[in-house]
Parts: sequence; structure tokens; C-alpha cells
Amino acid sequence: MKTISASLKLAVQQLRSAGVPNDLLDAQTLLAAALGKDRTYLIINFSEELGAEVLEKYQALVDRRATGEPLQYITGRQEFFGLEFMVTPDVLIPRPETELLVEETLRLTQGINQPLIIDVGTGSGCIAIALAREIEGAKVIATDISAGALRVARGNAQKHELQNQLEFIAGDLFSGIEAGTKADLIVSNPPYIAAEELPGLQREVRDWEPKTALTDFGDGLKFYRRLLNEAPAYLKSGGHFICEMGYMQSAKIQALVDRNIWTALTILQDLQGIERIMVVARR
Repeated sequence: MKTISASLKLAVQQLRSAGVPNDLLDAQTLLAAALGKDRTYLIINFSEELGAEVLEKYQALVDRRATGEPLQYITGRQEFFGLEFMVTPDVLIPRPETELLVEETLRLTQGINQPLIIDVGTGSGCIAIALAREIEGAKVIATDISAGALRVARGNAQKHELQNQLEFIAGDLFSGIEAGTKADLIVSNPPYIAAEELPGLQREVRDWEPKTALTDFGDGLKFYRRLLNEAPAYLKSGGHFICEMGYMQSAKIQALVDRNIWTALTILQDLQGIERIMVVARR
């Protein structure tokens, strides 16, 4: 029999030896998951002895994390914009910097009654669902080429009881959207990692997150070229296209913007000072 405190100590040692960042936090999160409790429970009951079944379950979770499997895939959960999302290896894990895209979209929709928004490459649905919750009367069309990702996104919409505001469409970018559809805003966090950068990624990302959601298997700009070319057909005049960008991509992506089609180009930095979000308006 081991106590909560002793079990955590051993797990931290194993995770640290395996090169896992945030070893203590991960050890606590996994033990809380094994117990079906929260982390506060661990602190209050640090001397509680754990049964063999819990210890076995906990060790299995720690072993998975030690291989580099992301914590979010093990627990099946990740928070984004104040909401808890289900995540699986079919989708990218939502990241804090993407919340900036949601914040800017909320700002741009002020004063628009019941806006229509298209989220291209929705993944877990985190952007689309956050927008549907925050904007009263908004309708969000969310597309993805991955059937697995759409299953996760639909599940998240149901979890937050927002399925009536969302329409999920299987297709390559805009291919499944009805011709003549004109949105007030189009948002996207497309695959933007260049193929040559994949080997240098953190192992949690490189070895576990879906490749088709990470990279275009080229220079990282393929989907920006396509989005800037294809989005105008689905966007009202004066409507905005908002996208997330990767590190050091801003200048290259700005150079792709056709000023005969787009205007009012704005770049937003994330909390680390990285140019992370580009906003343009359709003429």
C-alpha cells in the first residue's frame, strides 16, 4: 500500500527521468484522473493509502505519459476559452494562443446581428463552439476533411448544448459548403508547420498529434494560399478573414495577400510577442 504522497513522489521521479516537462503537475493530474477526483483532493488527503486497483491504473497512466503521449490525450480533456473540450488523437490539442483568434473574432462581430461564421479546419471544434457560445444568435459552419475530427467536434457541440447553432460539414476547406453562401467572417487555424520543421518539434507534438492537422507536407504556406484565394467566394463584401499563423511566418503570409481583393490588413501578437493572428477584410 502506498499513500497519495508516496505515489506522487515515485511518479514524478519516473516522469522526470523520461524528460517530461511539468512532471509534478502531470503526476498530480494523472492521479486525480485515476481516483476520479480533482487535484485539491490530493493535497487535502496526501496521507491517504491507495488500493491496488487505483495504483495499477495510475501506473498505467504514468507509463503512457513517460513515453511522451500528451497528457490531454490520456485524460481526454483540454480547456479552451473557459470550456472543457474532449480531445482524441484525431484532433490537435487546443492551445492558449488560439484564444486570441476567438477574442478578435468577438470584437469584429460586435454590432452584427446573428452573424454567419465559417470555421475552416475545425478540428475539436474549439473555435467554432467558443464563438457559438459567446455570440448570441450566431450560426457557425465548421468544416474539416477528417471524419474523426468531425466526430469529436460534434461530441463537443453536444456536450455544451450548442449543436443547434453549429453545422458540421465534411470537406476540403470550402468544398462541402453550398455555393452562394456568404459569411460575415471566416476563421481558420490551418496546418502551418513546414515538412522540414517536423523532426525538430517537441516529441509530444511530433509523435502524437495528427500530421494532417499539423503540416501541409510542404513549405507550410499551402493552405494560406488556398484560403486567401478561395475565401472571397464565401465572404460578404467588408467581411473579415482571420487566421492563425506559425512562428516567423507573418511576413511570408502577408506577401500572399492580394490587395485587389483584401484590405485593412492587421497583425496581432500573442503574449510572447509572436505575430500570431492575421486579419484582412474583403473589398
